[in-house]
Amino acid sequence: MSEKRMYFLIIILIIAAVVVITAFYAVRYIPLFDIDMITVDGMTDIPRSVSVLLASCYGVNRFTVDEGAIKTQIESNPRIRECVIRYSSFNNMEVTLVESDEECMLFDGTHYYLISDDDKPVLLEQSDCEALAGQLCVVEVSSSFINYLESFSVPSSFRQILELISEVRAENSSLITHIKYDNNTGEGFGQIVLSLDSLYSELYVREQVSKNRISDSIRVIQASTAEDPAGMIRFMPQHWDLYS
Repeated sequence: MSEKRMYFLIIILIIAAVVVITAFYAVRYIPLFDIDMITVDGMTDIPRSVSVLLASCYGVNRFTVDEGAIKTQIESNPRIRECVIRYSSFNNMEVTLVESDEECMLFDGTHYYLISDDDKPVLLEQSDCEALAGQLCVVEVSSSFINYLESFSVPSSFRQILELISEVRAENSSLITHIKYDNNTGEGFGQIVLSLDSLYSELYVREQVSKNRISDSIRVIQASTAEDPAGMIRFMPQHWDLYS
């Protein structure tokens, strides 16, 4: 290639680069690309922090929006497993949220937590707690147990216990009014305490058993209460223990 042609090619490349760069920055100031509509799919109760973040995008040119940073910030919310951002037109942002499949949230007497994908309890905002109160199973634990989970992460054995609790509650939701889990050491099974206020009883599950065993025990308590309704008049709930 001759020196003259090489020089000409370099000039063309420089001009093309200038045009591309100029166009890239120019579109940032064209009102056509200012976001004026944001649609969210995948969740009915959108976390307040996510709503506030997305609201800040209104009126902002789509080419100045850092989708990666927004995606990272949204996915840091423990209620959301994945976030996908795309545009259906010049100024319409579409956000698809994939909700966490956690079925239980933990309560230490003051704060609520969800377990994240990396097996750590993550503090929930108060507004998120209110939205989840009627959807998820609430399990009361001690603050020291939360500290243990934060330090050593959530063991698979505790995830199995939460799965068991969720299944039992789903089958006996009309009777179970409160659930507490005790385990001071983080080892072994610990114990599950199921409050059955309408039956004036508490069922202590002290060893690993199946969902059916627990549900059968609740039916036994219910039958016992039906046979002796006068026995429900107590100052303290009746204590029942379940072992394997």
